[in-house]
Amino acid sequence: MAISGVGSNYSNMYGSICTAQKNEAVKKTEVMKAVQVQTKNSKTDNVSDYYSYLQKNYDCVRNGSVAISGSYLKECVKNPEKAKELEESLSYFKESYENGLKSAQANARAIGARVVNHTESWSIDSTGNITMVASTTVTSDSGVKGWKELAEEREEKLKEKKEQEYIKERREEKKEERLEKIQVSAQSILSDVYHKSVDIKA
Repeated sequence: MAISGVGSNYSNMYGSICTAQKNEAVKKTEVMKAVQVQTKNSKTDNVSDYYSYLQKNYDCVRNGSVAISGSYLKECVKNPEKAKELEESLSYFKESYENGLKSAQANARAIGARVVNHTESWSIDSTGNITMVASTTVTSDSGVKGWKELAEEREEKLKEKKEQEYIKERREEKKEERLEKIQVSAQSILSDVYHKSVDIKA
């Protein structure tokens, strides 16, 4: 932009100032963009480095048993408290798996089966909430079945066992009743014999 009516020196000087200001503004914008890109890349690298660290130090992350949200990892990179919470949770994974396996084995034994396979996986969302999914395969003498069928089979076996126990108890009761009758009969016979012998003596 030029100012009319003023000497050419002023016009050139004003134009140079405007051009310099425009160039400086462009440079600032380019520098800001470069800083944003560099910051973005360094954050990505930090998240990538942090995830590599987690894979190196926690088996559950390395073998894919735990999936962690990328946005939560970014939060953990920025916030050491969140990173500490995440790592405490990851260090508990093995104990959680072992407890789940013991529980599954106890449940299987209760229905007359055994555990063939047990897996556990976690998904950690963007707010750090953990969703745990466990899968257990069980088998019995009759092959692999679902929990419902195994429970029904176990219930049937328990019912049969109770019936056998009831029959056994009834037999014992009848045996005792017979013994009591025999004892009463024996006492009655002895009593009759005694009375007869007393009558004879008299």
